[in-house]
Amino acid sequence: MSMPPDQHLSDPERFRTLVELSPEALYVVRDEHFIYLNPAAVRLFGATDAAELLGTVVLDRVDPAFHALARSRRQQVLEDVGQAPRTTMRFVRLDGTVIDVEVQATAITFHGHRAIHVAVRDITARLRSEHALRASEERLRQAEKLEAIGRLAGGIAHDFNNAMAVILGHADFALQQLPEGHPVREDLQTIERKAQQSAMLTRQLLAYARKQPIAPRTVDLNVAVPQALELLTRVLGEDITVVWQPADEVWAVAIDPAQLDQICTNLCVNARDAIGGPGTITLSTANCTINASLEGGGTDALPGEYVRLRVQDTGRGMSPEVQARLFEPFFTTKAIGEGTGLGLATVYGIVKQHRGFVAVRSTVGRGTTFDVFLPRSTSEVSEPASPVAMPPATPARGTILLVEDEPSLLRLASRALTSAGYTIVPAEGPTEALERAQRHAGSIDLLLTDVVMPVMSGAELSRRIVAERPGTRVMFMSGYAAELVASHGILDDGVHFLPKPFTLEELSHAVARAMNDETPIAA
Repeated sequence: MSMPPDQHLSDPERFRTLVELSPEALYVVRDEHFIYLNPAAVRLFGATDAAELLGTVVLDRVDPAFHALARSRRQQVLEDVGQAPRTTMRFVRLDGTVIDVEVQATAITFHGHRAIHVAVRDITARLRSEHALRASEERLRQAEKLEAIGRLAGGIAHDFNNAMAVILGHADFALQQLPEGHPVREDLQTIERKAQQSAMLTRQLLAYARKQPIAPRTVDLNVAVPQALELLTRVLGEDITVVWQPADEVWAVAIDPAQLDQICTNLCVNARDAIGGPGTITLSTANCTINASLEGGGTDALPGEYVRLRVQDTGRGMSPEVQARLFEPFFTTKAIGEGTGLGLATVYGIVKQHRGFVAVRSTVGRGTTFDVFLPRSTSEVSEPASPVAMPPATPARGTILLVEDEPSLLRLASRALTSAGYTIVPAEGPTEALERAQRHAGSIDLLLTDVVMPVMSGAELSRRIVAERPGTRVMFMSGYAAELVASHGILDDGVHFLPKPFTLEELSHAVARAMNDETPIAA
């Protein structure tokens, strides 16, 4: 029976064996030079043999940013306490790569001389894992924030948009009754303008939370962006030079053209404000194949084929602290009253709703670059929609079953459509609508109904009405978020839909379009 090998070793030899076999990197320093390294330390520094390091200066293997800390700890160990607590720093391996380490130093006597014994643990992988965990936790917090804002916006959208529709409608009626130059007209126009701005805030919140109704179509950014810039250049002012640099033959993308306009507007206005005077905003396009996450783009940037829309400015740039909060709703660096803090948040929401992502690069004093990545579409580019005909100047004809569970909005819409020449059958909810439809002796040309109502949805009501009256056309209206409206099939192609709040003119145009549509809704 053989004896355990360590029983043949003397105490010094046993101690040396333990050091040599230690998984922790250990080395000894005297006069700032390596005089001993165990195999783990040799591997730590990327050497194949201790001879490559023995006699060399220890600080050569320390990241320059940590030289002051290393000298301070050396003095502390040799002159003061004899041992320094563990601390973290960075070492430089022989191949130049940098690693994060945890270091503990102790004063010892080595071969009769004062020296320092150093124990080192490579924590690079651990720090990366911790960083990934923190990034994951931050994405989770952002997702929870996004969901909370979405619930808030979706929850208030219905009642708020109903109220705004009533305010806009009554302001319209009052303006119609006052002659030009009347002193009250300016007050009413201010009410109307502020009501529309208030409604825009709700739409921006819904866009950020990705709950805004969208109607994407396949577009060529090289065609669509210049169209947006035609009007935008007037908004930016004469001090701003806008440069357009389209790439050749960019791929098509699927996006709601109105929301593409909003992306361009918000990014360019933000760039103008960052410039704060004369400067240049450069917009460009490019095809991009993404194989990994981009710097500034977040780890949720999925690999794939994208078209990149770049907006670059010569402004003052942003600090890392500002960039970290850039897409938070209501966060702004502008003075009170100069911005809502929803512009970039809206861009973020729109892009994410279209399954894209945004990357940002900025340096203080050197400007900012926003890269919007939109997924490539394999569909053919859609032709722009033909201009919608205005309603006829003569009084309209036809009977409308108008269903709205908000009494004040029901009265307002009834009054507006009656004034336009329609015959209105008003109903305050689905149950009353079914009863009135059964009692109505004449034809019903159009069912105009809210989407989300007690007892029965607008979609279900339309199916029952059309089943009884096959010739009836249908139009929906709603102030709810997109996901709720879409769940009722309201955003399908070919369905007439009027988002709330709306002006009386928008209501009149939408009804005229629906009444002129010869295709009734399927039963």
